[in-house]
Amino acid sequence: MKYLKKFESSEEIDFGLTPEDIEYLFTDISDIGWKVDVKFLRRLFDDKSDKPVFKVFRLIPYIEVTISKPTQIERRFVRSKWNEVQELKTFIESDEFREMIEVASLRLNEFELYIQKQSYVDNTFNILIYRKKDQSYIK
Repeated sequence: MKYLKKFESSEEIDFGLTPEDIEYLFTDISDIGWKVDVKFLRRLFDDKSDKPVFKVFRLIPYIEVTISKPTQIERRFVRSKWNEVQELKTFIESDEFREMIEVASLRLNEFELYIQKQSYVDNTFNILIYRKKDQSYIK
């Protein structure tokens, strides 16, 4: 248990906020029935140093926000995955969603964070958030 506490506190130190703070930024999305999951992760990046002899890699912390449509287990067999994907795409392309992302982006900017990538993965939509100080390492 003490290792879990140490890991949680290191995430907070890396970003200056907690997963609950990020979930709060996306409450408008969860209030209209979408499931929002927040994960604090780390990714290995090439340091791109000038010395070709040694390759230097760094673990860069980032936040992954996953948006999906929660369905009951009984209804999942009735609904096709294609319908869920189409419903998600329609929501993502709406003006309402774009406005929510703009507001979240402005709030993230206050914490020196930015939205680096938005993408579909199966029937979920992922948003990757990085620290501004790590921008030079990310393509």
